[in-house]
Amino acid sequence: MIIYNVSDSIVFKALKSINCGYLEITTFDGKVLNFGNQNDSLKVKILIKHPSLTYNLIRYGSIGLAESYMKNYFETNNLSDLIELTAKNIKIIYKFSGILDFPAINYIKNKIIKNTKTRSKENIARHYDLGNDFFSLWLDKTLTYSSAIFENDKQNLSDAQNNKYQKLINLLKPKNNSNILEIGCGWGGFAEYLGKKYNVNLHCITISQKQFEFAKERIHRVGLNEKVNIEIKDYRELKGKYDSIASIEMIEAVGQNYLESYFNVIKNNLSADGRAGIQAITIDDSLFDRYKNKQDFIQKYIFPGGFLPSKKSLYNYADTNGLKLNEYNSYAKDYSDTLILWRNEFNRKWDLIKKQGFDLTFKKMWEFYLSYCEAGFKSKNIDLIQFSLCNK
Repeated sequence: MIIYNVSDSIVFKALKSINCGYLEITTFDGKVLNFGNQNDSLKVKILIKHPSLTYNLIRYGSIGLAESYMKNYFETNNLSDLIELTAKNIKIIYKFSGILDFPAINYIKNKIIKNTKTRSKENIARHYDLGNDFFSLWLDKTLTYSSAIFENDKQNLSDAQNNKYQKLINLLKPKNNSNILEIGCGWGGFAEYLGKKYNVNLHCITISQKQFEFAKERIHRVGLNEKVNIEIKDYRELKGKYDSIASIEMIEAVGQNYLESYFNVIKNNLSADGRAGIQAITIDDSLFDRYKNKQDFIQKYIFPGGFLPSKKSLYNYADTNGLKLNEYNSYAKDYSDTLILWRNEFNRKWDLIKKQGFDLTFKKMWEFYLSYCEAGFKSKNIDLIQFSLCNK
């Protein structure tokens, strides 16, 4: 088709400018094309198996690449390296990626489709309620679905997850009998760790029914019912005062239109001399304006309603709500290392996962998701940060 010839021409012309990595493409009609620096250690091969691949990239951007992978429209020797190569050449990729995915349409969608309390619960259910059995097969024994922080290359994932918890607690600086709030408690890993090690009172909230049931049973099993209270509650319904507020990778589910509300809730529920500790995934400030007006693969297939703030936007929202930044640390490499371990374990356990009713398309979607995130952190297009806030 003529349209595919045109899309091939647009994509291959742009790829001539890549300066990071080396890309070998075997086109649908058998031609071999080479792009980039042949001496670069990041080398990737692609075999195009369907003529619509380049059109899908132009029309749908990252969604087009993901859907093409899920439909087996191309093969690659290393999916993670392919996405890393595109991420490291992102400004060149942007010359063709999703250029027919008009920002105005997505801007209107963002304004109309908001993360109300009802929609937020539905969005969370679509992902986390895939099932506790599903996640427990490939997460570590703490059942923690957020980045670990490794002390060294030899530390195992479970110990690195506990190390992450401790680093966040160090930001909170809890005192004896402190009242602590956790916004978005997952399966209760942080609650168990904090409850066992500190004499504090902990209030944890989630809007996932499956996570709530698991976390409640977990806290009961380890004998922490007197110290830890877990309930289903939307963060916007909170009304209280806490000495510390913790939130681990929950802010990404808030949505673009509710970041102001999120920080307002922290301000209103934090005691005068209290501290908030937040772990968040952020997108690079230079990419934020384009990102906020387009739907990407993760927003469509993995986290509907999800949105990555930039560091600048986080600090601005905190500032306008009367909060100031105290401490800040970045851990992008730790997240890419965590994702590699997750992906390897996911693939190792696939035969067991498949028995839960998931098909090959689901497998390829999750392979793409984990590789997509890994590449984002490796390229530094996205970052993982822990930071603390207090009242001005």
